Amino acid sequence: MMTVSRPFVLLDELYPCMATTEKLPPNFDKLDVAFRSVGYSLESAVADVIDNSIDANARNILVRLIQRNDGALDLAIMDDGEGMSSVRLKEAMRFGSDLTQEIERLGKFGLGLKLASLSQAKELRVVSKAKGAVSGRAWLEDGIKDGFASTMFTEEEAKELLGTLIPDKPMGKKGTLVHWTHLYRIGHHHKDLDEQSEKLATRLQNHLRLAFHRYLSGEAWKIRITIDVYRADTATAGVPYTVKALNPFGYKQTGCRGFPKMFHAKVDGAPRFEMMAHIWPSNSEAPEYKLPGGANGRQGFYFYRNNRLIQAGGWNGLRDTEPHSSLARVAIDLDPEFDLQMSLDVKKSEIHLPPALAATIMDSKSGDEMEFREFLSIANNTYRTRSMTDKELPLVPASGVPMEMREILFKVLRLPQTSRHRKIDFEWKPLEANLVFWVDRDNDTVLLNSRYRKHLLHGLPGSSTDIPAIKCLLFLLAQDAFRSERLGGRIKQRLELANLMLRQAVKHERSTD
Repeated sequence: MMTVSRPFVLLDELYPCMATTEKLPPNFDKLDVAFRSVGYSLESAVADVIDNSIDANARNILVRLIQRNDGALDLAIMDDGEGMSSVRLKEAMRFGSDLTQEIERLGKFGLGLKLASLSQAKELRVVSKAKGAVSGRAWLEDGIKDGFASTMFTEEEAKELLGTLIPDKPMGKKGTLVHWTHLYRIGHHHKDLDEQSEKLATRLQNHLRLAFHRYLSGEAWKIRITIDVYRADTATAGVPYTVKALNPFGYKQTGCRGFPKMFHAKVDGAPRFEMMAHIWPSNSEAPEYKLPGGANGRQGFYFYRNNRLIQAGGWNGLRDTEPHSSLARVAIDLDPEFDLQMSLDVKKSEIHLPPALAATIMDSKSGDEMEFREFLSIANNTYRTRSMTDKELPLVPASGVPMEMREILFKVLRLPQTSRHRKIDFEWKPLEANLVFWVDRDNDTVLLNSRYRKHLLHGLPGSSTDIPAIKCLLFLLAQDAFRSERLGGRIKQRLELANLMLRQAVKHERSTD
């Protein structure tokens, strides 16, 4: 068979007609919906706006939840940064703006202010002051649908907006105010607006104190963030929350000698990738260790970009999260030049490691030739050899149960008599009528309602160790309530259901006596 070779043909020679172009404007109605579905949380959206404040050299940043007269909530963020002229503000409100090429800035894509704001609110207004001149612009609800038509405010309108939203904190010669109206993701017309505001303020505080801990502590540029709630009907602001730094590496003494330790990973075509590995001390009760969401879920990598925490925990698919690894945390400062290689998303809240780098991390070594795998093993062993906290000790029934039965229960629970354990007592006490029993977590006691005692005893004389069978069942039922950090909704529902069933059982026994 004869093989015919064909010369290589360039595509533009093969398809010369491809040079013809046609502009296809986006469907603005669909684009508006897409902008609102980027995936920001309220906390990450606020943090993205604060990035701009830090880039503007702000020292003081106020986050204000505004309770409107119609029962809805607005949000405003004001800083004392450099501010913007009308020309600069116009560019800042452009999607894909490019105000600066400085790589050290926290802002990156030129989309954060707009996407973050419109992911939470139907309308965005910005007022800025630079050199005493005030300017204002907005993306109102139909602006994007109308072919990206941005609303411009007169100087008087911009000043009026400042006076309405922040009357108690007049802006100085420079600064910027970002105002979100119609926060559709948190709903409207709340039954208890004060309670809703309090919950949102707590969520924001928990997120911001971790994301900006290097800035709040002065380790990087020193800033001060406060959060308050403002009532539009009375034009008064509540007591402000001052956001304090929450350093996930803020232990006083390392959990293992020789740590923290720097590890180095190398990928072709990229600078050396440095990772500072930490081992927290075991049994720590510090809020810096527990963190919002719990310590177990916070093990793993902590990625920073220009001192801003981007990702707080997680192993990025390199290994599973397990309790034995909860002491291991790794701080990584990303080089902004390699944002694309690290797949930094537009929300600046998640990192996707490139496969080439992920493969080298587990094989990385420290200066003294320790492998990264050995660090993980040491962290696991530190956790395993720790002494148990009182919350973790095995539970055993104590006073209120006959002594001879307690000895049997030790065997049933497979506990040696000499082992450390946590005693759970039983006590009769007057309780509300809807409760047959309850758990006193502070005193490690199961309380039984004395008003039901004679019915449970069927007229028999009572003693300190009566109804042992029921007490043992309640002991098994209440174990999660005693072991948990708090009495969560699921555990509370289980206890309430058990009380309802027991009340019905007592009621039935009364009717048959």
